[in-house]
Amino acid sequence: MMTTQTFSQPIPLDEMFARVWNLGHLTRAERQTLKSVVLSNSLSSEDEDVLNRIFHAVRRGWLKILD
Repeated sequence: MMTTQTFSQPIPLDEMFARVWNLGHLTRAERQTLKSVVLSNSLSSEDEDVLNRIFHAVRRGWLKILD
């Protein structure tokens, strides 16, 4: 059974990173969450570091992007 994540209570970025790193991929819902975080313009330095790690892992091919 596949569950969907609602955006009313987003998962903290460090927890999202741990989950996607263990699974090896980003889902559409996770990408939408990342997009909304980036567009919010209120990133802490820790959140910015997590985003940079996620983007780096995608660029290197360590994380796949699912549709």
